[in-house]
Amino acid sequence: MIGALNQRAVIEARTLDPDGSGGFRESWAAVASAWVHVSPSSGRDAFDGDRAESRARVRVTLRRNAAIAAGQRVVIGSRILAIVVVLDEGAPAALMTLLCEDRP
Repeated sequence: MIGALNQRAVIEARTLDPDGSGGFRESWAAVASAWVHVSPSSGRDAFDGDRAESRARVRVTLRRNAAIAAGQRVVIGSRILAIVVVLDEGAPAALMTLLCEDRP
């Protein structure tokens, strides 16, 4: 499977920076960069009033990295994947899987 890690990705964590008027500005900072394999998992359509929204769910496989957590995101080129669940078997495992949602 390690040979199938064929896309370069950056893992980012959300940070909140003071905006100078009592609030905060959201930004993203790189936590790690990695070679990943992305495979489709599922998709869904949601209807809310007068708008429809489609969400694709994907599995991202990469070398194990303890710094990666749910709530972070995977950026591959212009594609942004929100990390929903981290499947990590612990130190003996070489790989981990991230369950992600495509973000528009």
